[in-house]
Amino acid sequence: MSYLFPPDKSLLYPQFETYKLQSLDPDNDLLEYPLPEPGSTQSRVGYNTSSYLSFKEVRNRIGWDHLSVNADGVGVYVDKDWGVVGFIIGDDLQPTFSKLASLPLPISSSEQQSEFPSVSPLTPTTWAVSSGSGSLYVLETTSPDETGSLQGQFIAKYDLPSSNLDSNESSPFLLRASHTISTEQVSLLITRSIKANEGKKTIKSSQLTTFELIEITLNPSAHNGVDEQEEVEKLSVNWKLSSDDLPIHCHYSTEHSGWIVLSPEEYKLLSKEDSEEEESKEDKEKREREAKIAKLGLGASIPPSLVTSENEEKMEVESHEEEKVYPYQWTQDSESLNIIIPLHKLITRQDIKLDLTSTTLSFSLSPTSDISPQLDQFVKKQTRALWTNIDPELSSWSYDPSKSQVEIDLSKVDHNVRWPTVFSYDDEEEDEVPETLSEATLAAVRESFKSIKTRSEGEGDPPSSHPAMPALLREEMDFDLDDDEDPLTENQGSFDETGKIGKEVFIGFIQQLDHTEESNKIKLDWSKTTTSVLSTPLSNEENGIIIKSAVDGLLFSPQSQSQTQEDITKKPWKHLSTNPALAFVLSSKRDLRLIKHFTTTTISSQEVHPHEHAELTSPSSSKRLKTSSASGEGSRTTVLAFDSGSSVGQGNLYVYYPPAVGDRNTAKQGVIPVSGGEKGALLGVGNVKVGGKDLVVVLTEKSLVIVKNVI
Repeated sequence: MSYLFPPDKSLLYPQFETYKLQSLDPDNDLLEYPLPEPGSTQSRVGYNTSSYLSFKEVRNRIGWDHLSVNADGVGVYVDKDWGVVGFIIGDDLQPTFSKLASLPLPISSSEQQSEFPSVSPLTPTTWAVSSGSGSLYVLETTSPDETGSLQGQFIAKYDLPSSNLDSNESSPFLLRASHTISTEQVSLLITRSIKANEGKKTIKSSQLTTFELIEITLNPSAHNGVDEQEEVEKLSVNWKLSSDDLPIHCHYSTEHSGWIVLSPEEYKLLSKEDSEEEESKEDKEKREREAKIAKLGLGASIPPSLVTSENEEKMEVESHEEEKVYPYQWTQDSESLNIIIPLHKLITRQDIKLDLTSTTLSFSLSPTSDISPQLDQFVKKQTRALWTNIDPELSSWSYDPSKSQVEIDLSKVDHNVRWPTVFSYDDEEEDEVPETLSEATLAAVRESFKSIKTRSEGEGDPPSSHPAMPALLREEMDFDLDDDEDPLTENQGSFDETGKIGKEVFIGFIQQLDHTEESNKIKLDWSKTTTSVLSTPLSNEENGIIIKSAVDGLLFSPQSQSQTQEDITKKPWKHLSTNPALAFVLSSKRDLRLIKHFTTTTISSQEVHPHEHAELTSPSSSKRLKTSSASGEGSRTTVLAFDSGSSVGQGNLYVYYPPAVGDRNTAKQGVIPVSGGEKGALLGVGNVKVGGKDLVVVLTEKSLVIVKNVI
């Protein structure tokens, strides 16, 4: 447990036993409305031929939330045809959709990898809309008319200059969070990826991608002639930070006057050398040449002018790749990597020095005279960055003198993720070492293909399945079965128990101290250690996070600001509530895309709800009850875990309620289908309040789903 998150023992549930199933009725609790044609999508971003996406970029895109909702309950998303669509939910819970504006179709670029279009609220009637290709539009909307519909138009357009000083293109970015300073000034937090060696189509170069966190400021009411054919105004950048990973959550804390950022890696100030670095003439010519070749397409004849001796040499090397000798061999499975480094027989155990951290491997030999040229080149750089994080406590290495080899076992932090390479190379002269597929692995692959069977037309459901009951709902019902009862047949309902729940992040606090144009000084603080975060807020008005503590989930929020300005990363946060065994129950889910929570402040112990003895059917009743804390007041948190869903599989919403008053041993849980099938995959979620009641809004590819009576 991090020093920032000390638990309050009075809020824990040491005697907690189990979650009991609470029925959620899709007929009454679920309202589904089709989206206007053509619907929305998460796959509008194409992949160009000049670069790969890094693992961290792919992970970020999988978990991206495509729905934006403001404090007045107005929702906005971008449809398949790049139209900006808004909706508002009436008192009858009927949404009214309005097409507000249209983004220009993106133009394919050989240098930039486009991002998703993203939306963020600025003021009650203005929104920031990123095109995904480097432009930011300010969308102004009207108040809902008598029919509940909205109208909108773009009033301003800005471009974010590329990080490459030689490029005239705009730089794609994603909107992360916003903070309204006044009616004429809004701050936005955005991120963008900075590709190393742009134009080189290699996994190696993709792993050198870095990421920038940028704060910009704009006037949401300013007009600058969107449709006029003139030079587009550039965004005003306050500051830039750089990191090796993307944040999982950003939020502006008004009380502390700064940004709270949760990120797997710390963001640091860019050095002057980094910000002014330019491509060499040779690298620029090579990038342009490879881009021209890529544009010719498959099957095209390459002009002699583009086939240099370097290209010829590259083709020749690739054609004889199987003849290469590498300094080591490696294989992997869902949990670990195995590396074998062959050595000379004269080398002993005392000559080997090997150290492992969560992100690096250090390897050296003494002496190095009796080793192969490939290994000699390898050990010249003693410390290397791994492709992604490992667990050093579960990793090990050994030396086998009979085989004269070092064997290294690296334990993956992200299970079931295949590594394309062992190391994140920063030396372009080195070759990537391809994975060695063992005979056992190849045999298993062949066997898996032989065992593939298709269900013949007219076949019924699998044995022991109930046609009206989701498979994952039957899994939840197992909590109430006796130990000796097994409702599932062999191999049905089984899953790989290698998943890791929670995201390890540093807690960062960024505060701008000087707003003058000459010197935008900021104060930057980060926590000393990482924390495993299970859930982030569903509502934009919350800033608490749920962290993993053993098998539980604990809700913490920053304490009130004191005289110091380092409270968020130095002063312990306040423990508000507990969701017992949350980490345990979430770990059994294999298709979760988003995990959110909704918190309500409870009444004091002197107040009694008129239905306090009634069976709790939803947090709408439980949220007004006191907690079991010693103080007699506190917070109650409902956790919402969303499946991804797909056209061939149902996506569920799992709801985990806090323990009821007077019962510290059990709690309620519910499950209801919200995505998948005809509705399509889950794209985004939000919270709106209609008629004084909080609703969960779910955006899928084909539908808008409103879930009531759950929070």
